[in-house]
Amino acid sequence: MRNSYLILVLILSSCLSFDNTPLPSHTGAVNEVVIVIDDPLWEGACGDSIRHYLNSEVPGLSWIEPLFDIIQINVSDFGRIFETHRNLIIVQKGEKTNIYFNTKPYSRNQWFCVIEYETASDLQNILGEYLPIISHQIEQKEQERYDFVGPPKKPLPSAAKKFNLNFGLPNKYKSVLDTNGFSWLEYNPPDKEIIKGVFIYEYAGVRPFNATTLLMARDSVLKQFVLGVSDSSYMTTEHQYAPHVSIHNHDDLQILRVKGLWKMSNAFMGGSFVSNFICDTANNRVLALEGFLFSPGEDKRNRMKELEWIISDFKIRSSK
Repeated sequence: MRNSYLILVLILSSCLSFDNTPLPSHTGAVNEVVIVIDDPLWEGACGDSIRHYLNSEVPGLSWIEPLFDIIQINVSDFGRIFETHRNLIIVQKGEKTNIYFNTKPYSRNQWFCVIEYETASDLQNILGEYLPIISHQIEQKEQERYDFVGPPKKPLPSAAKKFNLNFGLPNKYKSVLDTNGFSWLEYNPPDKEIIKGVFIYEYAGVRPFNATTLLMARDSVLKQFVLGVSDSSYMTTEHQYAPHVSIHNHDDLQILRVKGLWKMSNAFMGGSFVSNFICDTANNRVLALEGFLFSPGEDKRNRMKELEWIISDFKIRSSK
């Protein structure tokens, strides 16, 4: 009887294992998208629409880099090697025109989309409607993956004490300067020519709350605290290139996100930055969380995205 019970358990276990086989890990590089679409559509207006949204230029970089790296393959060439890709879009002929998100993913934590169409005209219409949503969803998914598998963050007690801010950074970031009104932390490995830095600072409420006024205040703060080797050298905004400005909301707070270029005045050094200017009216201040990158000769998109994700993970405490 005992042996029969054991056999029954093993049979049930094997059945459950077969029915609930865990999905494999996703494949592919960060910010890479596989698009399964036949060449005639890809080379025509439908492909142009996809490239317009998914292959557009990333703002705030010193050279042109696309929002996503696209791999296009024909429907007939789609197979197991591509099924598990982290971001997968399948465009295929169907009985009706529709779009399906994450209905049956092929791999763990995969972003997956199927677009079915009756005619090329129908496909063009549905792409025009959903491509902005697709682009946004993929960006969000990449951030979720970073938050899930990225390096653990260590809370910064000084940020809580000085700025009433719950905020953390990976352990590899070390303090460079920590004054009453300005905190500067960096990842600057000795064996690589790269600097990833984060600034935290604040000033009394700025009016009007716009990019021009905020960048003027930014330049004033950085001139005081971020100095170069010589006395006349300091960090400032590169104003010859118009920054990219967008408005966001976080915990009912308005944020002006600015992406642009920085340089060292009177020195040969520069790079990209992204700033979250947080309108904290309850405390009559603007709080700035900023990431900057120095990485000469290297692609910057993914590193700047990482900095953007880092500085967007914060919470202002209820009172100061």
